[in-house]
Amino acid sequence: MRPLKRLFKTLRNTHDAPGDETFAKTRPCECSPEWPALETTANGCIMRALPSPQYSILTSPEIGTFVARCTGCHARYPAPWTVDGNEPMPYGFARDAAELAAQERPHGPVEADYTISTASGNDWPTLPGTDYATLLQPRSLNCESVEAEGDHSFRTGTALISVSWELAGTWAVYVEGAASLEAADLIVEEMARQLGEATGETALHCRVNG
Repeated sequence: MRPLKRLFKTLRNTHDAPGDETFAKTRPCECSPEWPALETTANGCIMRALPSPQYSILTSPEIGTFVARCTGCHARYPAPWTVDGNEPMPYGFARDAAELAAQERPHGPVEADYTISTASGNDWPTLPGTDYATLLQPRSLNCESVEAEGDHSFRTGTALISVSWELAGTWAVYVEGAASLEAADLIVEEMARQLGEATGETALHCRVNG
């Protein structure tokens, strides 16, 4: 499993300030009342964001480069925040981009890295006695546990999936040999849904490269 911090360096279409203030300006909020609403960007799409008592794994200044701003004056939000758990990640946009990229390269098995984190920014709760296969392997697919890197690995079709609890609050998922990026996305989407159901958390999954 590749170190998660290295994966975050591959995040595209995010914005960092003050080095790049094209998305968010480093200044006090000029709205009244202050901070009427927050927004961020992922996969080139604007998404709602919410104030939070702590940073999520994607918004931690020490790891990620996601930035939130005021929807009115575009001031950079200086406190912890997270993505709105009711806001779906723009995977339709990501899949459109993947289809375009596929037209520009030879077809064949693909590799992709993902994260699965909680929308609240909380750590994933420990589930004593839970079998990784039951928790992580998509129930809609025929899966077989295998020995590979990570805390748990399995095969489904041509794809090998390795999963690790790399950092608190985040599962790192590496998919190798999937028939397409869309197929890999759907595998991880179902894994995230099962994690959310088992823990009572809203799960956010994100492809960080591939």
